[in-house]
Amino acid sequence: MKRVILLLSILLCTAAGAQQRFSCHFKMVDNVSGTTVAEGTGYVQDECYRLETEWMRVFCNGKDRWIYSPGSDELVIEKNDVSFLKDVSVSKAADGTAVVAYDTYTITLTGIKEAAEPWPGTFFIIDPESFGDDTVITDLR
Repeated sequence: MKRVILLLSILLCTAAGAQQRFSCHFKMVDNVSGTTVAEGTGYVQDECYRLETEWMRVFCNGKDRWIYSPGSDELVIEKNDVSFLKDVSVSKAADGTAVVAYDTYTITLTGIKEAAEPWPGTFFIIDPESFGDDTVITDLR
């Protein structure tokens, strides 16, 4: 499941197209099984993004990515790798939605709203020091 949310985060950022700063609702569907894999809210600002689902939060400042799972109280920190983006297909509908296709997944972005003011850089990072001693922190950078 971690691979899916990482894929989603990068594809969401790719779908930004001409919009440099926006929020939206996203839904990721596995085309083979027809099941919804992830659904939540996304925020994109240039190369930075933030995703919030019921079971995971992903923050990226363009260079590093923080993935926090509240259920397991685990934080993973890693480099933001976007090397597979050459295989991504993005299309936009007349109603303003965006559809991203990659491998067997389809991600639909709806409710896309351009943000008038930029979010502060701290909106796209997690400070590992802000977690308690029980949180498992794995730094893979």
